[in-house]
Amino acid sequence: MATRPAVQSSGRRPAKLSRESIVNAALTFLDREGWDALTINALATQLGTKGPSLYNHVESLDDLRRTVRMRVVKDIIDMLTTVGQGRTRDDAVMAMASAYRSYAHHHPGRYSAFTRMPLGGDDPEFTEATREAAAPVIAVLGSYGLDGEEAFYAALEFWSAMHGFVLLEMTGVMNGIADTDTVFSDMVMRLAAGMERR
Repeated sequence: MATRPAVQSSGRRPAKLSRESIVNAALTFLDREGWDALTINALATQLGTKGPSLYNHVESLDDLRRTVRMRVVKDIIDMLTTVGQGRTRDDAVMAMASAYRSYAHHHPGRYSAFTRMPLGGDDPEFTEATREAAAPVIAVLGSYGLDGEEAFYAALEFWSAMHGFVLLEMTGVMNGIADTDTVFSDMVMRLAAGMERR
């Protein structure tokens, strides 16, 4: 008696795989399961297929993770550029900081991917991409009279403050101890005031 091929419980065939569809699935997977859970087999299960079929489109788990990181960096650049458009000084700084914080909370897995690789590591393309991610912030810092290396390091300081605050929120450290929205706004405005004095 002939055996029938296995059918997914949903009754649908797996979607046709491509590098783009795999990366998109990985981004969704990250936000649900987290960075450490991302493996080829786990992602393949989400896609309703087997691990080896993914290797027709990605070279390795490292290749997939690097591609995901690059995609997240691009998304962050696009987001910061969009919210900063037409704004200057404090208005732009607050808009960018709020968008950054919102992105981290809505996409925790993607945000984790963004911060899992050294900014000055041994991947020149990723290093260049992360410097480009600072470009929208550096452009705004120009409205405070900062430019060149001074603007780059000011942007790095600003990002460090944002990351620290977001991380404390995401890990629950700040739960119930303060009105975090007010604390965040006050912190951003103090940073902006420091840019002006600088």
